[in-house]
Amino acid sequence: MGEKCAHHQTRILILIALVIVLLILPAYTLAQDKDSAYGKHVTITPLQRTLDAYGKGPFCLGCHNTPYPLPPEQVTLLSTRPVYGPVDMEPGLKRLTYNPGRNVGAVYSPKENRILWITDSLGNWTIWEMNDDGSSKRQLTSNNVISGWPSWSPDGQEIAYWSWDPTSNTSDIWKMKTDGSTKTKITTDGSFKGPPMWSPRGDRIAYTANQTGNMEVYIINTDGGGGKQLTTGHNPGYSLETRTTWNPDGVRLYYQVLTFPLPPGTHPIIPDDVAFVEIYVINVDTGERDNLTPKLHENVRSVSSDGKKMACISLRSFNYGLWVMNSDGTNQTRLTWHDKGDRAPRFSPDGKKIVYWSIPYGTMPKIWMINADGSNNTQLTKNPRSDVYPCWSPDGEKIVFESDRTGKFDIWCLSLERPITVDVNFDGCTEKGGIGKAFLTVKPSTNFGKQLRVEKIGLRFDWDRESQYVENMSIPPRTLSGPDNVCQINIDYFVPVSAAIGYHFYDVKVQFLQTDGGNTEQSGVYEHSAGNLVVGTSEHRECDRLYVQLNTELNRLNTAGEDQFRSSGNYPTYLINANEEFYTAKTLYNNEDFTAALPHLQGVKALLGEQTSEAATGQFQSSQLVWLTIIPVAVAILASFLILRLRKGSR
Repeated sequence: MGEKCAHHQTRILILIALVIVLLILPAYTLAQDKDSAYGKHVTITPLQRTLDAYGKGPFCLGCHNTPYPLPPEQVTLLSTRPVYGPVDMEPGLKRLTYNPGRNVGAVYSPKENRILWITDSLGNWTIWEMNDDGSSKRQLTSNNVISGWPSWSPDGQEIAYWSWDPTSNTSDIWKMKTDGSTKTKITTDGSFKGPPMWSPRGDRIAYTANQTGNMEVYIINTDGGGGKQLTTGHNPGYSLETRTTWNPDGVRLYYQVLTFPLPPGTHPIIPDDVAFVEIYVINVDTGERDNLTPKLHENVRSVSSDGKKMACISLRSFNYGLWVMNSDGTNQTRLTWHDKGDRAPRFSPDGKKIVYWSIPYGTMPKIWMINADGSNNTQLTKNPRSDVYPCWSPDGEKIVFESDRTGKFDIWCLSLERPITVDVNFDGCTEKGGIGKAFLTVKPSTNFGKQLRVEKIGLRFDWDRESQYVENMSIPPRTLSGPDNVCQINIDYFVPVSAAIGYHFYDVKVQFLQTDGGNTEQSGVYEHSAGNLVVGTSEHRECDRLYVQLNTELNRLNTAGEDQFRSSGNYPTYLINANEEFYTAKTLYNNEDFTAALPHLQGVKALLGEQTSEAATGQFQSSQLVWLTIIPVAVAILASFLILRLRKGSR
């Protein structure tokens, strides 16, 4: 009887333990399946993308209403919108001038990497000189007169230039040494004059002047003697353009003759043309001249170094196109066919390429380069603002031009040969008076076959002196043998309290040695400018930090949420709310309304934080459940064990 009772008690205790376990486990499973309580499909709200096309509409940038930006004419700003947002730069492009005035008219020395340009930063236009890295700037002419249109002597030792004296209201041609000394007046008649052009032989200077009531072409010896008028007897309906171009032989001189209005009964070759601009050539020794483009509308700007080819623009192409012809006017050939409006072509020193600026309809001018045979037409600059009047370096490896991408015209230099590339990333915006962090990556160009040893890397910001670079001196030289090798460094920099809120320009400089694998080493410097460094408020910096953090986290959670939706048909509600809140924050952030964006970003963080708390609570509850499951089972097992012992004891 006792044995049967013990067996009965054992069965009851085991049954009770099993019931407890079964009651707990299903209850836990249903409680954790929250989505099953809703039993409905949650529609995901898509984020909308708005594309806003910005533009001011079409405009005309013809030669006659866009005067060459040198005195005595007023500089016409080709675009006047202020600079908003980051300004990215083309690889190898460096800003050379930082003064508050307008800087235009850059011309390379024929012998060295020296550049002449003019600026109105002192009030009147003055001529300056600098290295093509922007260093060693030097004022050459006084600001109590207006000076411009500098022209190098063939040996690069002297400069001819135009000057206007506001006191006497006279204009003359002068010359000086390249350091600004020994200024000598070449002409003394005081009449209005055009740009002087130094002869390739170095003995004479050509210019145009209004001594007779009509603009005519003149030449004069560099010592002021032997002046001679080359053109005479033009009909009053004709006038000469204020520009001359020498053939490299120093004997033939090209100029344009404008006919406007056209004489009655004249039938132009170019349909609907209203004027003739004909290219003439004259032998300055014999006076023999020839019309190379009769009844056409042309403008010559450059002659190849061998004197055989001329580059010009012609209205035979819609909106002006780029043409080349032989130096005697034969074999006239069209090079460009895009009808964008081409201007100011210049042959490279070896005569194989031509740079020019072009105006796509309704946009701003850009610098282009084309082979002299018309092949490989390539756009070199792509900034949304204006890039004009390119000029070659004597070695043909760089181009200097003027651009208003900073909001005003400055001088820029573009390197065509770039052995390395440099990427600069900033750790968000930096507050005024704070410390910023920059991360630089240097690597060889893909088409560069030599080894490079990076010696020094530095940054210079637009609030610093032009020679003041912040450098990282803690890294040893790094050797890079191919495009897969990189050199990466961090640079900390200080932002002064006086720095303006907004985007700033900065320069990168990398000094390196290059070798072909032998014992020969050649030093080099890579320089680059950009305008995507931002100085902001504390709200801006916090927005930058949260934006990056939350964007990364949302991408991860949205991937998991999509997987959950595909498997169960449900999408987490908290994630829908977080996405919508982040979209609002992103819109304000992109509009740079950081004060308004910050609360929304903080709201996203709170939503994700609540989900994290819920997950942590769920983990805690899961841990409790494990114990609640284990304890009853253990109790049941222990009870069974005790019953068995009692049963044995009863025997």
